[in-house]
Amino acid sequence: MADIRDIRIECKQSDVCPEVAVVTFEGALDSGSIQKIGHSFDVMLEDNYIYAVADMARVTLVSSAALGELMGCRTRLLERGGDLVLAGLSIGIREKLTAMDANKVFKFFNDVRSAVNAYNWEYHDRSESLNLSFPSKLTFVPPVRQLASRIAKQKGYGNRDSFRIETIVDEICNNAVEHGVEGDENTIELLLTIDRKKIEIKVMNTSDPGKINALKEISKSLFVPHILSDEVKRGRGLALVKMLANDFNIECSDVGTCVHVTKLREE
Repeated sequence: MADIRDIRIECKQSDVCPEVAVVTFEGALDSGSIQKIGHSFDVMLEDNYIYAVADMARVTLVSSAALGELMGCRTRLLERGGDLVLAGLSIGIREKLTAMDANKVFKFFNDVRSAVNAYNWEYHDRSESLNLSFPSKLTFVPPVRQLASRIAKQKGYGNRDSFRIETIVDEICNNAVEHGVEGDENTIELLLTIDRKKIEIKVMNTSDPGKINALKEISKSLFVPHILSDEVKRGRGLALVKMLANDFNIECSDVGTCVHVTKLREE
């Protein structure tokens, strides 16, 4: 029977993304495993893999010496334009690695699938979209804006960017309810498209004939600042959106209004 401290290492191509190597560790990563760790990455580099996910789900121990070796392996990959991330860490090992500041060096993922998906997101410039429809009532706006902020954070956006995205969604959705036809039978449409460089937000409502002229005046004032009517003063929320956004556009018609905002990632 093998010693519980024996380390087993298997390196294979990801089933989902052929550019990524999944290195599966099983057992104790201690000082006696350093040579095996280094050799596994030698073989991986010989096979021209520069992106790797270390599957740590079956690891029972990570010593400081083994951690140092993993850091060295990551440096070798970084020098070639790649990276090494850790996946599947148990709660105990994750806490110990965090105490050793390993979280400042490595990205941690819950499982291999999440790590590979993050690679696809980060290096393939893929985008994801959310299409949401909710009743035209102000009570639905807070959870919608919070959802937008959580999505941004989940996709790696910083706190400042996420807060600004939440603010933009809040102001646009409030405006859509206020200047559109309200009620459970009418809806606000939100389309959110996000990639690692930017987020695009579109919000559409159903026009209220009694409010459309006021909205058109507010829209005009955003691009002609010297207009100062009472309606324009009510449009300060959209003025804030215009200030926060990198691109901002409003299309008003008797059918509906569409506000389109592009916010570039800053952090």
